[in-house]
Amino acid sequence: MPVYRSSTAERAASIALAARTDVGRSREHNEDTFLISDLARGLAYGPAAAQAAQVSVEPPLALALGVFDGSGGASSPDAASRLAARTIHAVLSRSSSRTSDDLGRWLLDAIAEAGRAVLDNARRSAQHRSSGSTATVAALCDERLLVAQVGDSRAYLLRGGALTQLTRDQTLLQSLLDSGKLRPEEATTFAHRGVMLQALGLREHLCVALSAVELRRDDTLLLCTDGLSDLVDPRQIASALGAHPDPAAAARALIDGALSAGGGDNVTVLVARFDGPWLAPPAGDDGPQIIDIIRFFDEQPRWRPHVRRAGSR
Repeated sequence: MPVYRSSTAERAASIALAARTDVGRSREHNEDTFLISDLARGLAYGPAAAQAAQVSVEPPLALALGVFDGSGGASSPDAASRLAARTIHAVLSRSSSRTSDDLGRWLLDAIAEAGRAVLDNARRSAQHRSSGSTATVAALCDERLLVAQVGDSRAYLLRGGALTQLTRDQTLLQSLLDSGKLRPEEATTFAHRGVMLQALGLREHLCVALSAVELRRDDTLLLCTDGLSDLVDPRQIASALGAHPDPAAAARALIDGALSAGGGDNVTVLVARFDGPWLAPPAGDDGPQIIDIIRFFDEQPRWRPHVRRAGSR
């Protein structure tokens, strides 16, 4: 099991990480990718020639984790997602952030820079003209986990057996559900489920959603593309994460679940388990408190946190 440990006994940290991606049963190319970024040393891990990764790193604690779902660019179908991942790693590796506010700003800058890189690449090259990518990236600052999102790739947190979705899909479907113009029971048959309201490379201006959550001992983070979330419901996801303490085994089980449900899209998952006395134990409350620092539908992004409990909007 890959382990990330602090050298100071009273602050001993254990973070086990694993990621896996699969082309699915219907697609010719895999346009997804993932990123495990050791910011302290400027090291990045992704699929490369393999389809999975397990990583061991040393202190200090400085990690960024991401999943990306690319589209377009038939001659190089993974160009947008991999370019986004490389750009975000490069920008965050220059950061010397010591507070969550600083890291949050670097995270926003990194995703904005990735959007510009994908857009510039599309303008320069005819084969990439229609390319774009989602980006859901989590960055760790002490006990606080920051999550930035563009598109519909998701972040979930499992705590005490209960699964909480940390992100909200930036899609036409989610917008209609939030506004009450579409009922939840109509969502599964909605004809435009796949319409995203923004993605890296599709326009100049991005509104990057940014949220934060305080981690607790034994929390499990899942980042995934819609190849998982469209086919495997939250109860099955929670069951797979709970049944497999080893993140590599959990990642395999989730991919297998998506393939068993039809595997109609590329599917990528990244699982991280947090443990050690550096984290407070769960308080026995009703789930994580999510701080929405910037919400997607804010007209002017601002650092004015909105706090919601698990299950609230």
